[in-house]
Amino acid sequence: MRYEKRVFAPDGRYAAVRVDPSRPQDGATAALYNMRPTNTGLVCGEGYETVCVLLAAATRIYVLDGEIYAYLSDRKGLYEIGSQTVIGGIATEPKALLRQTTEAGVQGVYCVEQGATRYLKGGKVQWQTAVGGTCAAMHHGRLFSADGLRLRFSAPFSEEGLTQSDRDPDKAAYIDLDEGKGKIVAVVSFRDKLYLFRERGIVKMRAEGEALDFCLTEMPFAGGKIIEGSVAACGEEICYMTADGLFAFDGNSCSFLGYRNEIDFTAAVTGFGFRGKYAAAVTLKMGQKGLYVYDFLQKKGRFLLENGLVSAAGENFLIGSTVYRFTENGGLPFGRDCSLELTLPSSPSGALAWVRVEGYGSFALMTNAKAGKTFTAKSGEKVKICAQSRSAETMLSLVSKDPSFRIIAVEAAWRKSDDD
Repeated sequence: MRYEKRVFAPDGRYAAVRVDPSRPQDGATAALYNMRPTNTGLVCGEGYETVCVLLAAATRIYVLDGEIYAYLSDRKGLYEIGSQTVIGGIATEPKALLRQTTEAGVQGVYCVEQGATRYLKGGKVQWQTAVGGTCAAMHHGRLFSADGLRLRFSAPFSEEGLTQSDRDPDKAAYIDLDEGKGKIVAVVSFRDKLYLFRERGIVKMRAEGEALDFCLTEMPFAGGKIIEGSVAACGEEICYMTADGLFAFDGNSCSFLGYRNEIDFTAAVTGFGFRGKYAAAVTLKMGQKGLYVYDFLQKKGRFLLENGLVSAAGENFLIGSTVYRFTENGGLPFGRDCSLELTLPSSPSGALAWVRVEGYGSFALMTNAKAGKTFTAKSGEKVKICAQSRSAETMLSLVSKDPSFRIIAVEAAWRKSDDD
């Protein structure tokens, strides 16, 4: 559903606009908090359900083939939520958990830490080595793990892990990259190729068959320095964040998706795929923790906020010692309000006179035209503002505590001056 700007005041005393906040145009901008766009307007963001309460405080959760794991720092172990068991002997928070299958079909899990790699099978650590990495991926049966400029890989379809030696490239070995584009911050298996995301570049790696046939190709890159932890494959794109905003790479070229001034890009970021969307656990400049979600269909980003957020992965997120799962049904997240921050270029002819919300439900309405004052707004009813002076921009904040609300359009009108 699309709305174009149009004048609708009946008596000519007002200059007015009608804006679809899902797709603002003509210089308008919209920031969504705990709201999501649909084809019929803005609605409440995702609901949630409790998955489990952990035995102890966790610092991070992981999702592997649908199974959820949580790292318990005080117990130095991984808690497997499905079996309710703790796999001990894991000294530091893993950088990655990756499923591995041998040629005989035996399955295990590589647990990659910065200074170690452990092989998990049968609910315990089978072996470990003092070679790890800051990021890792499985590709064509091999474990690839990066640390700085070095990319290590295991033998294919083998339980053998990583090595410090490169003497036998048909087994476990490593290669070193030049310093030009910076260290490797992510390793991603995508569309039958392996991609190495460096601080300021992307390398495509043909990495099937014998290691002697591996081939590296520099790819086009845009965006500045990649934020470590932000890179994630999601649907048909690999997304990453820089201080310049959110970017997507489709295997051939990079594109700019948008910039959100609210995000503190100096804080840690964890990116992951979320129902075909890109999601990142971020910190806002005001200090709140939350998820930034980019919807490729709507071509729009939004925030799901919660100050207690510890970690998130896939459809699951961790707050305190409780793991939750997002659901499709909307619901006010932990009692937090849903809000829309809408900025409109003001009419040059006069001050704001009134606002009307088209949709369903009730809202608290605030505007910079009447700083510090809150108005009660019901969908379909005009709210008189009667501002005394004009401003360069009109900022409207609509906040709802009603989980069944819907915002289809927002209309605003400015009084025309006497000499118009």
